[in-house]
Amino acid sequence: MITSNHGRTISIRETTPDDASVLQQAYSNQTFIRLYRSNHILQSEEKLHKILVERAKYSPEEQSYIEFLIVHYQHGPIGIAALADYSELHHRAEYLIGIFDEKHRCGQNALEASLLTFDLAFNVYNINKLYTYVYEYNDFAEKNTVNLGFTKEGMLKNHHYLIHDKRFVSLNMNGLVVDDFRKSKRLCRLSLKVLGRNITHPYKEVKAIPMKNELMTKQTVAELTKKMRTM
Repeated sequence: MITSNHGRTISIRETTPDDASVLQQAYSNQTFIRLYRSNHILQSEEKLHKILVERAKYSPEEQSYIEFLIVHYQHGPIGIAALADYSELHHRAEYLIGIFDEKHRCGQNALEASLLTFDLAFNVYNINKLYTYVYEYNDFAEKNTVNLGFTKEGMLKNHHYLIHDKRFVSLNMNGLVVDDFRKSKRLCRLSLKVLGRNITHPYKEVKAIPMKNELMTKQTVAELTKKMRTM
């Protein structure tokens, strides 16, 4: 299956064992991890490498999880995104994204990474719904999530316990279904501006398929798009 996608200034690709050092450094950053995945158990680089080696033995559909490294063409790795808890029956997955350093959170890095991930999720993996859980203290992420077309579906009050803070926090629940994704004029405009292509329309040459199926592993969505433009 396709596990990478390319934009104008960044690309996303599935993480590999070679990324252990980058990920270990990111997970050691408490400011980052508090926003991305609080209570994450910090592993040594060696242990993390072993985990990634073991993960590489299985396909994303077998694990119901895929993690992408966000790579800036100038600055290198700047963050991670993921589709977690994928349900084959319900065709839904949790969407996560985190930018490592504050200096890279400004501008459109997260936006471009999100658009690339949505492109794969809805146009290649045939996902019906993406959903997010945003910590109540992460107002910036919640605002951006809603601006990307997610519908606020509610709040899980005092649902998550922060070990370091020794307190409970609420989680904002948001969802984006494929029908709303296809109709979104904002996502259409943003993807044309940021990526140079309209991701809200399915690609004619790529039949949307379940995440469990195989699809031309050596080709990326960007390569398929380039072919479409030359026809």
